[in-house]
Amino acid sequence: MQHLDIVFFAIVAVVLGWKLYSVLGRRTGNERRIDPFARPDPKDIAARRPNQGRDEPDAPIPIGSRRPGVVRPEPDAPAEAVRDSGTRGGLSPRDRRLIEAEISRAPEAVRDGLAAIGKADPTFNPADFIGGAKIAFDMIVQAFAAGEAKALQPLLARDLYDSFAAAIAERQRLGHRQKTVLIGITQAQIVGAELRGKEARVTVKFVSEQTSVTEDAGGAVIDGDPSHVDSIIDVWTFARDTSSRDPNWQLVLTEQPS
Repeated sequence: MQHLDIVFFAIVAVVLGWKLYSVLGRRTGNERRIDPFARPDPKDIAARRPNQGRDEPDAPIPIGSRRPGVVRPEPDAPAEAVRDSGTRGGLSPRDRRLIEAEISRAPEAVRDGLAAIGKADPTFNPADFIGGAKIAFDMIVQAFAAGEAKALQPLLARDLYDSFAAAIAERQRLGHRQKTVLIGITQAQIVGAELRGKEARVTVKFVSEQTSVTEDAGGAVIDGDPSHVDSIIDVWTFARDTSSRDPNWQLVLTEQPS
């Protein structure tokens, strides 16, 4: 009987070991440190949400367009009224169906561009891209707001990174601090897609709800209203070399909507 117990526990150990291996995989030494389109743990996302801010209105980088905002909902209002579930981790089946339906109604040029990218990179999936782009949007906005230039470096193309870093340096020189709360992304829509040689480019229109104030060195509010929610439009273009083993996309262009 004792021998049977030993055999039983040995089998259990082998099964558990295989399960752990299948989940964690093997390290090859070539892993990327940061993947902005990976799906992080929701707890990690929540930990990255300090009430920190964004650039001043006269900064050299146009990363958003403000429209007349709305009054912040009451504190006891349901979370669903002000937050899009798609900003927390992966896509729900409903979100995926909505994205796929929206893409099916996109202009022919957009659908042709997505098809070309998918042909060059069979792992590309537009719905998954939108889910990852929303996470990347959150990461970039939060890092820029916090003045974390090093965190932005792997997420942005070189020219764009230089502009973001310059804006952060200017903000610090003035002694200003932005406090921005990204309440949620209400829209993330692919509005452009193309394959330039081996480089895939996908343009996404983001509509998000945020609050933002500017404080001086003494902590006094010099611009903005923390109780006012702005609807902000950002049009961002992401790019990736489809021939590269690097799965990461980088932000290469920000535009003001016309």
